[in-house]
Amino acid sequence: MQQKQTRVAKRSFRRGRLSGQVVDAMERMIAEEYREPGTRLPKESELADRFRVSRIVIREAVKILEDRGLVEVRAGRGTITVAPTPESVKASLLRLFRDQPIPTPNDMERMLELREILEETAAGLAAIRATPQDLQQIDSALHDMAAGRGVEETIEADLRFHMAVAKAAHNRFFEMVIDPLVQVFIQQIKLTDSYEVGVELHRQIFEQIKKGDPVAARQAIRRLMRSTREHTAKALAIFSANGPIPAAKRR
Repeated sequence: MQQKQTRVAKRSFRRGRLSGQVVDAMERMIAEEYREPGTRLPKESELADRFRVSRIVIREAVKILEDRGLVEVRAGRGTITVAPTPESVKASLLRLFRDQPIPTPNDMERMLELREILEETAAGLAAIRATPQDLQQIDSALHDMAAGRGVEETIEADLRFHMAVAKAAHNRFFEMVIDPLVQVFIQQIKLTDSYEVGVELHRQIFEQIKKGDPVAARQAIRRLMRSTREHTAKALAIFSANGPIPAAKRR
């Protein structure tokens, strides 16, 4: 059965560096055709012909994929696919979420659904599994959120809070998914100039985890997500009223 081949349709520099386009195409190729770790990719010359680029571009793309932890270049064996690590999965998800445009209200609602499911479960497990060190990390992030510092410091503390709760669940897969999702979600809302933190709602989550009550911890997450939905609707309305975000500000 002939394998479906992913090709770079056109050599265009207007949509970004050519090597970046090849990296995206090779990532799809690996996902579709070379999923098994330890599989050897085609030779450099074959890839250059397949994607209609020079071998220099292929080398640059392979180096990027190696830095991302997707492949490994081995002397005498060529380029080999490797098993994903938590760091490479997290980085891939972050790129996926980050590269999306400002979401529509419907897309944001779907993201919130995913966040609520993940964070509810993580908070419930944290209420059962959190160690004294975990509780200290959550409390430290909460303290920094309430300190009334600048937006950047508050955002960093907010992210630390959610990641400390995820870590307290003692299931690394929660950390892998929640980190990029929450990080990008907060950054997208920040672009609307209406970022709010909701310290008291976060405090309620911490208190229930500290008490060891998984049901109450999940309920506290639901309250935070309900507030977040309301705030998100307001933020997106402000964004729509003010028009597109200037390119300089997006960076």
